[in-house]
Order: sequence, then structure tokens, then C-alpha cells
Amino acid sequence: MKKDLPNIQFVKPTSLDIEVLSFEQLFTKLNQAKDHNPFAPHKIQFYCMLVVTKNNYTHFIDFKSYELNEGSTLFIAKNQVHCFNKELIKADGFCVVFDHLFINKHYFLTDTLRLNRLFNYHIESQIVHRTEVEEDKIIGLFTHLHLEYNLSNTFAKSEILASFLRLLLLKAERSKEVQSVKNVNNRWLETFSDFRNMLEKEYVNTRSSRIYASKLFVSYKFLNDVVKKLTGKTVKTFIDDFVTIEIKRYLISTSLSIKEISYKTGFEEPANMIKFFKKNTHITPLKFRQQL
Repeated sequence: MKKDLPNIQFVKPTSLDIEVLSFEQLFTKLNQAKDHNPFAPHKIQFYCMLVVTKNNYTHFIDFKSYELNEGSTLFIAKNQVHCFNKELIKADGFCVVFDHLFINKHYFLTDTLRLNRLFNYHIESQIVHRTEVEEDKIIGLFTHLHLEYNLSNTFAKSEILASFLRLLLLKAERSKEVQSVKNVNNRWLETFSDFRNMLEKEYVNTRSSRIYASKLFVSYKFLNDVVKKLTGKTVKTFIDDFVTIEIKRYLISTSLSIKEISYKTGFEEPANMIKFFKKNTHITPLKFRQQL
């Protein structure tokens, strides 16, 4: 086990801000990795999509195993901890990775049409199954994306890739919208996304729900109503659960001491972290690590 949790950045293989690999290509690349073990837990600082086109594959994300069948697409969000399974070689499919720069560069959705459900694992399932997008033939878009990525002709390649990815994400977002809680307006989703992104950056410094509301320029009541509507939790409970998951990630994926994990997750004293963790999980951090 690594002393600390590997934090993997997006490394562009070319001038493009996106990489599209078949499972066969991906498996070869994973086995050649030198900076970390892709088959052990690691945190990613980019977005990843896996689609299975033949057979099955099981992928591990944040203490859960996700079974992907033919036509299933898995969305792995930035800052999640995951690891690959060597059974990947037995399945066919595609892997698409990109970072926020690609989205920012090619972001041409209107203000009323944004991608708020994809990669939002706190309120949505991380999988879209084939039956949920049967009419949209989403696998075909992955295939076109892969073919374009590997074309030797580089004319307008980045723009064409962006167009295929935009279509793919929009179709997946549409399938999520159909399944999601109804009567949820875009402002709620955007506020929640902004809150979650801020929490990922600031949870070490503060766990105060009122401070987050202030920084988002909304009232505490509005933020609490939004989070409760989308997750069924109050803002305070959501923050506590978020921090608990971060602690679990360190406990399972590193050999850091309880004291070191306490400081990394924003606690001035290890005793406070132990008390917090036990209150939210009914088990001590040490016992949790030993069990898993």
C-alpha cells in the first residue's frame, strides 16, 4: 500500500485535450504505467468514461463495485478514487478521458442547457445502461470518437472530437434527465454543482454550511433546500458524509497514520477526527481500516 494516495493528473498524449482508447489499448497503457499502479486505488484529476461493447467488466469506485454489461457506460468524476480490474482484458469497449480544459475550450451549451447530472455521483447513478439510451445508439458515438481520434488527418480534429463528445454527453445527460427527480430546475442543479466543487477544494479549511452559502452568494436556507431536494440530506449532513468518504479513502488506499489522515482532512487534533468518524460510521477509523 502506498504511503499516500496517488493523485493522478491528466497528461495529454498529443496536443489534444482528450484521449480515446479501446480497452485493448487501455490495458497495454495501464501495464506500462510507471508513476502509479492503475490496478490499485488512486485519485484522478480529470473525467473518465468507460463503455463496454462486448462481454462484462467490473470496475471499483469509492468502496463500490460497478458491473458493466454490454452497452453500459460508467462516468468517473474528477477527484474520485478508483482502480482498474485486470479482467478488463476480457471485455471490449472504449475509454475516454478529458479534463476541464477540454470542456472549457469547447463549451458551447446555452445557459438553460448544461451538463449537471453527468459525473454528479452524489445525486445520480454513475452508470447509464444500454436499455436507458437504446434509441440513441450511444455506442456508435464512442466508435466514431475512437475512429476520429486515431485518424492521421489532423485537420479540425480537435473540433470534430469536441462535436462527437458533445453529442455523446448530451445524449447521456438526456437519459439521466428522464430518470431523475422531476421538477428540478437548472438553478438548483447549478447551485449544487458549485457547492460540491467548492466543498472538494475547501473541506479541509471549513465544514461550516453557512460559510459555503455565503461564498456561493445564496442564503443558507436556499442552499439547504437545494441539497435536501437533490440528495435527501441537509447541508450539514451532506458535508459530514463527504468528509467521512474522504477519510475512508485515505484509510483504505494509503498507509498514512490516523494522525496524518486527521491533518489531511482538516482536523487539528486526531481525537476530533476519531470522534467525528465514529459518530458518522459507528466504528473507529482503525477498526474500519482493519476490517477492509
